[in-house]
Amino acid sequence: GEVDEEIRVIKRSVRAMKHIAAYALLVLGGTEQPTADDVTKVITACEGEVDEEQLAKLMADLEGKNFAELVDSGLEKIKDIAIGGGGGGG
Repeated sequence: GEVDEEIRVIKRSVRAMKHIAAYALLVLGGTEQPTADDVTKVITACEGEVDEEQLAKLMADLEGKNFAELVDSGLEKIKDIAIGGGGGGG
């Protein structure tokens, strides 16, 4: 039902984030253009499972793009979003 679909969406999102996080770690570690094999090695080194379809989509989306510029662009888009502030102390 509806709950099952929500769970499937969340699982897909988590899988996608895992691949993006591995890619980002590689870039931060000095690999300018990580390959799918590089990302796979990071994920499997952490005993994770690679979703080949998700990884292929990510690699196609990032091909020829500068990851740092993509991150900067994304941060620029969300900079004015209000995120809950802390409560007052006292």
